Amino acid sequence: MSVDENAFRAEPDIAGVTSMSLDARFDKVEDSDRTRVLAPGVDLRITGVARLDTLDVDVYADLGGNAPSVNDEGEPIEEVYPAEGQAFFAVEYSSDDPQWEPRGDIPDSVASVVINGNDVAEVFSTADGTMQRGTIVASLPADSAPDAAVLEVETAGKFQSLSLLNGKRVNSDVEHIYDVVDRRVEIGKAEEFEETFTGWAGGTERIAGSVVDAFATPWLDRGNGGDGWAGPGKTYLSVEVDWVDISGADDDESTVHLELDNGKTVQPDNDPSSLVNAFDDNAVFQIPATTQHVTVVVTPRVKVGAGSGAKVHKWDPVKAELTIAK
Repeated sequence: MSVDENAFRAEPDIAGVTSMSLDARFDKVEDSDRTRVLAPGVDLRITGVARLDTLDVDVYADLGGNAPSVNDEGEPIEEVYPAEGQAFFAVEYSSDDPQWEPRGDIPDSVASVVINGNDVAEVFSTADGTMQRGTIVASLPADSAPDAAVLEVETAGKFQSLSLLNGKRVNSDVEHIYDVVDRRVEIGKAEEFEETFTGWAGGTERIAGSVVDAFATPWLDRGNGGDGWAGPGKTYLSVEVDWVDISGADDDESTVHLELDNGKTVQPDNDPSSLVNAFDDNAVFQIPATTQHVTVVVTPRVKVGAGSGAKVHKWDPVKAELTIAK
């Protein structure tokens, strides 16, 4: 496209979010797993991309650009042309809460336009809400590679990005999570346990319970037994064991672990017990992201009394079979 020598050109690499209408025909970006960025509170997609010959001067000003009111010929400036060697791109985006379990507090995520490794404009923060919609306008080198200009999301020190040119995910520090999101955990055979024992005060006490629920997630905060993002190639498995409280004079030493199909055992990352219940909180494990089947093994054990005279009651393990699938 030929440009008049008196035409006003934009600053190179200017970018930002505009609320003004654009005279643009957007090419729709196909919705797929490769065109999304996921994090707690974030399901970000670029839905459309358009290349623009010019920008209305008011749109340019909305991006923070400064343009004189008239050109060298004294004519009003109504359109702004891209900087030499650059082109304007308009990008429509949307983000919603993917509603990962457990529902509740989420970390702040910040989305920014990054051009050639330089952070040039903040787009949104989930601190302002998880429902985000908008249009980005960016001036980019006309021959930019897809990964040279991105919409980047930072969540708890991990970065992920979508190309501003084609909407595809070009980078993720947690790429393995896309193998585990949207997977449900089904409980197959779950044994129930119930026994009695003589407590410290001489009365009959009851111990009972079973595995009742579980979910898989790539993110858990410390309040829910996790430590942020699961480790590389792993996912969290949070297991709920419905277990009765026992007398504070007796010590419930029951434990839980996982058995994987390859024969390996996995211990919980957290301590789910309280003073009166061995499983007051969910037991949280980190397992390989490709895991499809696990066995939860609960080993009931109660100690009555203290010191060398304490009596320990032990019972056979109680098991539950879990399937993790799309």
